[in-house]
Amino acid sequence: MPLAREKEREFEWRQQDFDFLSALLHDKTGIVLTAKKKEMVYGRLVRRLRVLRLDSFEAYCRYLAGPDGETELGMALNAITTNTTNFFREIHHFEFLRDKILQPLRRQVDADAGHPVRIWSAGCSSGQEPYSIAMVMRRTLGGRTRNCKILATDLDTNMLDMAKAGYYEAERCADTIPKNLFKTYTRPSRRRTTRGHQEELREMSPDLKEIITFKELNLLHPWPMRGKFDAIFCRNVMIYFDRETQTNLVRRYAEYLKPNGILFVGHSESLLNVSDIYKCEGKTIYRVLT
Repeated sequence: MPLAREKEREFEWRQQDFDFLSALLHDKTGIVLTAKKKEMVYGRLVRRLRVLRLDSFEAYCRYLAGPDGETELGMALNAITTNTTNFFREIHHFEFLRDKILQPLRRQVDADAGHPVRIWSAGCSSGQEPYSIAMVMRRTLGGRTRNCKILATDLDTNMLDMAKAGYYEAERCADTIPKNLFKTYTRPSRRRTTRGHQEELREMSPDLKEIITFKELNLLHPWPMRGKFDAIFCRNVMIYFDRETQTNLVRRYAEYLKPNGILFVGHSESLLNVSDIYKCEGKTIYRVLT
């Protein structure tokens, strides 16, 4: 059966090709591609070979090792990583943000007009997470958001472009954004033609866009940010990394959190092995120890 499947492939897919790609991605991004993901990698990268008009994965590996390899590596990463996200995903995180972080900070903002509130969405994908944060921030702090900022970063440039634009499928927005926030912070937008069909969109309001800064960032590279954050969202990002990379990453996050700052992680992630610097405050919610 495996031999028959190999004959059906559009491009030859050798073990050494997979080994080269997995080693390159791990070296550059920290992403771990285990043997069980070999078929997934083929399925997602085969379109890149068609775009580049290459005749084999061997040629694709040579291309990645060549002068245009750095740019193409980003395209490969975009294709391989799964950008599954939604507005207000894991709602308990946003309830904690409202009640335990922003409400107490509201009193500080009232007392000190210059008091900055900073939140980082690390691995923001197509933008639903930072826009959800922005809605909660606007609703909780009202007009006190002059010095409030959300940093939203991702390695996937295609996703960042989508996030900056701030247009999303109307039905999906209506299904996932609470009604009061939906009416206040989204607005009807133009219809666009998708394969001959009309699609209704919702655009995120300027009130949200003005407090979010979208930037490309590789989490394994130096971080250029100055100052610290009240909270960091890094959800369903570390699942792509090995244990050593995960441990190093959450320790770096601790250095960028203000005293008693909060780190939110994904539903399948845990800080069990770095509990000496974080205290669990709830399901996948951790407070840095100072």
